[in-house]
Amino acid sequence: MKIKQCLGAGLGLAIVLSFASVAEARGTGAGTGYTPAKDGTYCSTKLRAQDAKAQINLREGPGTTFKARHYGISGDRVDFLSQNGDPKQWMSRKDKSGKVWYQVGFPTSRAYGWVRADFVQLPPVECRD
Repeated sequence: MKIKQCLGAGLGLAIVLSFASVAEARGTGAGTGYTPAKDGTYCSTKLRAQDAKAQINLREGPGTTFKARHYGISGDRVDFLSQNGDPKQWMSRKDKSGKVWYQVGFPTSRAYGWVRADFVQLPPVECRD
């Protein structure tokens, strides 16, 4: 099952479920080389954690079984990567336990990968048209 995050003017956030297969924004899902202009990002947010110094893992795929390739800390800015070139649809997946993960990119370090939804601030801090 695929999950798409959609924004509606004045309507807040809505989660739309889809069973269609879609291409991932960035191949296998983690690495370096992310750039907002090239990747068509639209919405930015911040990482969050109860412990401000905690390392938030950026994983190769949507789940804790995937290798952590990079990390961020609470307050770091990240961009939601778009799905199928549509910047209003964010790359997201559910893991085997039903937790939602987003594919995000760090504009400063250019790293990208998957972060569990409870570690990102929602609604986004900024969305650009």
